[in-house]
Amino acid sequence: MIPSLNPTFDVLVVGGGPAGLFAAISAAERGASALLLERMPTPARKLLVSGSGQCNLTHSGPVAGFLDRYGSSSSKGAAKFLRPSLFGFSNADLAGWLAARGLDLEETEGGKIFPASRRARDVLDLLLSEAKGLGVELRTGTRILSADRSEGGFRLFTSGRAASGGGAASGGGAGAAAGKALILATGGSSWPATGSSGDGYALAAAFGHRIVEPGPALTGVVAERSAFAPFKSCAGIALRACPIAVHRGGRKVAEGMGDVLFTHQGLSGPGVLDLSRSVRAGDLLRLPLASDPADAAETERRLLAELDAHGKRGLVRVLASCGLAETLARALLASCGVDAELKAALLGREGRKRIAASLSAGSGHPFPVAALGGWDEAMATRGGVSLDEVDGRTMESRLEDGLYFAGELLDYDGDTGGYNIQAAVSTGRLAGASAASLI
Repeated sequence: MIPSLNPTFDVLVVGGGPAGLFAAISAAERGASALLLERMPTPARKLLVSGSGQCNLTHSGPVAGFLDRYGSSSSKGAAKFLRPSLFGFSNADLAGWLAARGLDLEETEGGKIFPASRRARDVLDLLLSEAKGLGVELRTGTRILSADRSEGGFRLFTSGRAASGGGAASGGGAGAAAGKALILATGGSSWPATGSSGDGYALAAAFGHRIVEPGPALTGVVAERSAFAPFKSCAGIALRACPIAVHRGGRKVAEGMGDVLFTHQGLSGPGVLDLSRSVRAGDLLRLPLASDPADAAETERRLLAELDAHGKRGLVRVLASCGLAETLARALLASCGVDAELKAALLGREGRKRIAASLSAGSGHPFPVAALGGWDEAMATRGGVSLDEVDGRTMESRLEDGLYFAGELLDYDGDTGGYNIQAAVSTGRLAGASAASLI
């Protein structure tokens, strides 16, 4: 028999990041009493470090253009799932909402939207002030041990500091909290030092939800050590607008384009970060090292013309004329087994073909992946609560009435550029509005 109780709050929200804050605010705007519980001593720590502390809130452009910026293992895909929330509270809506409350915004040349002050703290202070003004009760330092269903709603069992004395903001404590609706917005597993430790997965699973195995997303890759050894000296060199392909088991499984940055142990940069959701250890990344890559045949023709025209030059100088930095040229030659001091006229056919393949967009240089960057450096989480079991029109569980989800806890992840914060805000806002409708 399901126990009954008298809910103290209309809506319980677990997780004090952007998704949870907007969920609580949205519910309170509609007249619901809301309790927001956060396990860390202060809320939204991940928001404070986003964009290197400058807080890339969202991106400019039509909201329809956001839909292809998200990945998911769901059978229906992230775009279909996120459409109602993104269109219901778009990037323009978020910008207008913040501006109406006194926060000036600034757009960069690439379309990223930041607070004009470039201070994430200003965004958080605004959200906390809005929540307090609406009567949202915030309990920090409170960890959710378990959750169950009751006849009147949901009950949470918590541990933490001394029990709350009430009010708009207070310390957490051991005990229980009850509400008619429950919103889980605990985030994923990336940057665990900020409180994203994956606690929400167990809570969702307790209500029968399937958890797609979480993994790091928006992270660099660690290349296989011996294959990458010639390129360690290239750390800091960037390739602009570079096409990247992911190969697994001899076939291409994903591709993308973006800036690539060499690190001391592998590859990073926006192009690699955005594609990392599709990368696994053992994969092969292929990318052309030329600054203006062409297909293999055209690349070899260009290279042969340079070799013929400058036969007395060393190969490093010839590759420099193809747009390669000297350090990268030397690394490429070493990787291809070609003496960097060799005169251009003496390069054999096999060496020329290996170099051309590494420069061309048709094949690209191979970088075997040893591992993805870990949770401490991943900006987002792939995997999470299966989208197939959540109604994207309301963010309500398809398995448990009155249970809602929002943000990175769900099985989607977005590209760099503000797309993840926008999705967190949009799903949180929709979840809060839907939960308030139960009053």
